[in-house]
Amino acid sequence: MNHFCQYRAIFIFLIHLMVVRRHYSGRGLYSSPPSWRAARYNWKNMDYFRYHSTNCFFLKSTRSDDLLAIDAGWPCTLYEYQRRMKERGLKYSNIKWAIVTHFHMDHAGLISDFIETGINCYMFENQEYADIDEMEIIIRKNYRTYKPIEKDKIIPLTTNDVREYFGKNGIRIDIIKTIGHSKDSISLLFEDEAIIGDLTPIHQLMDDDMKSKESWELIKNKNIKKIYPSHAEIFKL
Repeated sequence: MNHFCQYRAIFIFLIHLMVVRRHYSGRGLYSSPPSWRAARYNWKNMDYFRYHSTNCFFLKSTRSDDLLAIDAGWPCTLYEYQRRMKERGLKYSNIKWAIVTHFHMDHAGLISDFIETGINCYMFENQEYADIDEMEIIIRKNYRTYKPIEKDKIIPLTTNDVREYFGKNGIRIDIIKTIGHSKDSISLLFEDEAIIGDLTPIHQLMDDDMKSKESWELIKNKNIKKIYPSHAEIFKL
């Protein structure tokens, strides 16, 4: 009888543990190690994390541990950004280059910090100093400790030169201008996948949104099959 009670108690405990684990699994308390999560999505040399409703992406060089960051988080959140990277098994010190899909505060908020820590940051022909100025007007209203971007330290690069420039560093990408969301918006293409920033997902397009429709035609003409938005869920074309 005593053995039966012991087995029953163990069984009840295991059931309880399973219920608790399931309840908290979505809250990060029982999250799987970063390597498992990356393998589950078959990301190869790509990874990302999400914080404050924005996805921040990384492409790893095939020749070294160097990373290309795509989008640069929110203002005054460098510590949190670094912590999220660590949770993914990534090192902030490995970021060598950074590109933003457009200069809005939830995508380029840490560019000043990136430059300060020696990361090479780039802007393209449709991205102008005026776009940064407009962003920083909004930032300064909400973040008193924000440090303005030293704009002269941002490296100009044309979309036509991207493949050769990063290709020699082990990262094969293309950049196209996708101005549906803003005139300074770009999308980054790698293999048959694309990071699109805030371009409206194709299934949510309005009939009169011609700029977004034109942007999607450019993406589809590149034979892209998988889409990584900055805020919406990942989807396939």
